Amino acid sequence: MVSALQSYAASKTETMVVDGSERSYLVYTPSGFDNTRSHSVLMVLHGLNGTSEGYADMCNAQLISDSYNALVVFPQALEEQSSEIKNSVNMMKQMNLLPAEMDIKYPWGAGARISAETMKEMAGALSAMLPSIMPTVMQKGYGELNETVDDVKFINLIYENLQANYSANDSFFVAGASMGGAMAYKYAYAESSKAMKICVLNGFVGAGVDTVGKAINIPALIFHSKADQVVKYDGGMFNGPILPTIKIVAAQNGCGAAEKNSVANVHEDGNTVMEYDFTCDEDKKVVYFESDNAAHTDFLNIRQNDVDFLLEMGKFFYNKAVTGCDDNLAELQLSFYPNPVENALYTTEDGACIVKDLTGRIVFSGEVVDGTVDLSSLSAGVYFFSLENGKGVKSARIVKK
Repeated sequence: MVSALQSYAASKTETMVVDGSERSYLVYTPSGFDNTRSHSVLMVLHGLNGTSEGYADMCNAQLISDSYNALVVFPQALEEQSSEIKNSVNMMKQMNLLPAEMDIKYPWGAGARISAETMKEMAGALSAMLPSIMPTVMQKGYGELNETVDDVKFINLIYENLQANYSANDSFFVAGASMGGAMAYKYAYAESSKAMKICVLNGFVGAGVDTVGKAINIPALIFHSKADQVVKYDGGMFNGPILPTIKIVAAQNGCGAAEKNSVANVHEDGNTVMEYDFTCDEDKKVVYFESDNAAHTDFLNIRQNDVDFLLEMGKFFYNKAVTGCDDNLAELQLSFYPNPVENALYTTEDGACIVKDLTGRIVFSGEVVDGTVDLSSLSAGVYFFSLENGKGVKSARIVKK
């Protein structure tokens, strides 16, 4: 069963029942959407504790949808289904075995598994209490977030609905950040996967994912940082070491050794980026961008990095860069964020700016200084934002909350 719950701007929240649970996902359609024309699909999977709406805001979803004539889709993960897992995490936080700020809300069924032995090591002298705190986990020998949730099935059902009701074509791309990146890996490894390419941002291959004798067999674009303290580069609670894992993914795809190239250091931010391009057939290539000093969420901030992951993802998926909605834009795209905007709009350049409503009337004019302009005076609605400086004019369609 599928029904529309909410519609605003060019987006709609859809629901369906999967294995007895109501699931939801947010769909952005191109401006002037015509479901008699075919559209590609870009599915974006949020991280642990994230939401579909939050990631849509961060990813400038409407601009991507308009630029590529694509359906941009943000599924929502379920809350953790195991009461034992939830109770165990809360108790371990009280015992200072886990950070107090750690939460496990909205995990994907991505194979994020931690062994009982690792839990015992973390517990130290308190390990004798674990069988009473988490008896099923200790008996199985591991704990796994949303182990009973079939999110591979959920993703496929979304895609089937998009084919039936939104004229989705075979160009189906899946991207995910953090736990969402783990889900992108798991989906790509699944025999029922329909994805043509994936993009993984600060993600990992979960220990609960069956990769033996398998390969993702599609191109993969991957981002990670040596300084990541959430999905740790050298291995953490749920993940093995990142670079060796990527090399395994590439080798499974039949790729050879990687060619390494330094990315131009255009920001004086104490951060440099290396690109690994694994020698491979074009239909199975693996490209990896490795930062040496970016925090877990820094790739989402294009003002503080030498590589814009949204721009690279667009080129990787569509073989062209994202452009704004007013035609004839050049150079850096996706220059404006967040979108929708509540108060401050951030850009990668300074200059004079104007905002027009959909009738072409100028409703705001001002200056972008230090990459920021205050648009809190605007009423809620859809506008066109233009920035002009010595490099030319750039525009984007924005939504004001």
